Amino acid sequence: MQKSAQLLGLVLTLLLNGCGREATTLGNRLQGAAAGWNLILISVDTVRADRLGAYGYNDRETSPNIDSLLASGVNFQRAMAPRALTWPSMASVLTGLYPTGHGLIANGYEFADATRTLPKILGAAGYQTGAVLSNMCQANHQGWESFKCTGGNDTRVNRVAKQWIDGIEDDRPFFLWAHYFGAHAPYYNGGIVARRVLDRNYSGPVAAKKNALDRVMREGIELTEADLAQLDGVYDAAVMGTDHFVGALVDHLRQAGRLEKTLIVFLADHGEDLYQHNGYLYHACSVYQSSLHVPLGFVAPGLLPAEAQVSQTVELIDVLPTILELLGLEAVTDQHGSSLVPLLARPGSGGEGKPAFSEYDDTRIHTVQVGDWKLVDNPDSILPVCFAGVPEDFYPISEVELYNLGEDPGETINLASQYPDRVAEMRELIRQRFSSLPRNIELQEIPEELKKELEALGYVAN
Repeated sequence: MQKSAQLLGLVLTLLLNGCGREATTLGNRLQGAAAGWNLILISVDTVRADRLGAYGYNDRETSPNIDSLLASGVNFQRAMAPRALTWPSMASVLTGLYPTGHGLIANGYEFADATRTLPKILGAAGYQTGAVLSNMCQANHQGWESFKCTGGNDTRVNRVAKQWIDGIEDDRPFFLWAHYFGAHAPYYNGGIVARRVLDRNYSGPVAAKKNALDRVMREGIELTEADLAQLDGVYDAAVMGTDHFVGALVDHLRQAGRLEKTLIVFLADHGEDLYQHNGYLYHACSVYQSSLHVPLGFVAPGLLPAEAQVSQTVELIDVLPTILELLGLEAVTDQHGSSLVPLLARPGSGGEGKPAFSEYDDTRIHTVQVGDWKLVDNPDSILPVCFAGVPEDFYPISEVELYNLGEDPGETINLASQYPDRVAEMRELIRQRFSSLPRNIELQEIPEELKKELEALGYVAN
């Protein structure tokens, strides 16, 4: 066992340091290749990777615009969020740090003034910086020349973003971040689309309404096959709505002539549990692939290949170092992520990729994925507080859960008792990864007004 752990430790060290000499050589041609280019970050709230056509979903045509965007660049098939919650996850995108490293461990937390973020870095490099967000607005964002919030209204996201794009100066590159909220519960982005794809004769408990969805969990309603079909339709319709907004933004950028020498990064902050685990409908409590597996793509016409896929496991903390390397900007020395440039240079290369980890608030709950193997580690047997009004044991997470995602993508069969050696090895990966990383956590008091705002957006508990 000791030798096995030592070997895994060596493998982890090599992976986290950039996969060795070959990876460095492969990425050389892309280092700084996008220097002076524009950057657009498009993030979508609560969009599961497995509900997009680009990731194999074919029950409905949910994402023609997103699929087209991802097909025009490099699509990462196994990207993992560091937390199934918007503020911690998007803060990791902007910093290259795990949530315990940047401190936003929950929705409602703020960046420390000294935190180095992507807009600060690009602003210092001369970029025009603009953000239009429908979520995560009160996080003490800094480094933005223009910063607008839309209160969850994605129509306003596009209206404000288009106005900002039309006012861009031509003598400086720009960085635009647009974040869309509507695929988030209660899935209102579906609108008219929902009426087209749903069963009009359905009269059960599922609806695109917060009270209806909350009631399913509070009352422990057991959903039937018809109910689950309606739930899938409600969610898919919301994804279709988000896809429409993304497509409209990209179309406007194209018509405005702003896509030339522009790097586009597309991603979701997290996915969504849709009754697959513990009768849960949302995401904040989830440690499963339904909420941690997210879409991620890099698009740079003429620089990155089109219709390329990367099969290796990667993390959202890798986004910032990748962007900085492509743009030819100095790397942040204390970042937790590693650049994906070698994989962008050779997207069809083999291998499992590096281990991918997630955290859960300020607890010792972690997950780690290595290839097809996924470990959920809850050494203190913590019961997450998911939702107001549900029993304390509403969302049980075992002390240890082990899944073979290749054979059991829904994580339904816990193999921990059958593979104790593998459990020990993967727990050792978690220990090695986090034991030496600084924890920059300061408990923050969330103002009552912000609590009410978060609740209005559908957040009942973190």
